[in-house]
Amino acid sequence: MAYITYRGENTSLMLYGIRFVQKVPVLVDSESVVKNFRERSDFDIKEEKVIPLEDLTLVQLKDKAKAAGIKGFSNMNTQDLITALRGGGKPTDNTPSAGDPAKPEGADGKNADANNTPTA
Repeated sequence: MAYITYRGENTSLMLYGIRFVQKVPVLVDSESVVKNFRERSDFDIKEEKVIPLEDLTLVQLKDKAKAAGIKGFSNMNTQDLITALRGGGKPTDNTPSAGDPAKPEGADGKNADANNTPTA
């Protein structure tokens, strides 16, 4: 994979089914397409080595989480960090949140039906 940036004169350009806006990097997966852009002087190519999150150390994962602005990353273990970095947030104990309609408790933490006074 590589990030390809168009440096040409046009505002935008469409090549190989990819829209290139001037000075905006685009991630390109196909090595054969990247090879074609290497021959063009109006494109910059930055090779991007992608390392799977599972291969990173705990310290590296915490650095990524800090850069991503994930709260509570310092108390997370490796699997929690990987989940959070993939956009899943910090894993929970599967307890629905307070605003979840599936949760049987009311806002005060008591059973929702306990707040109603019995009628005769």
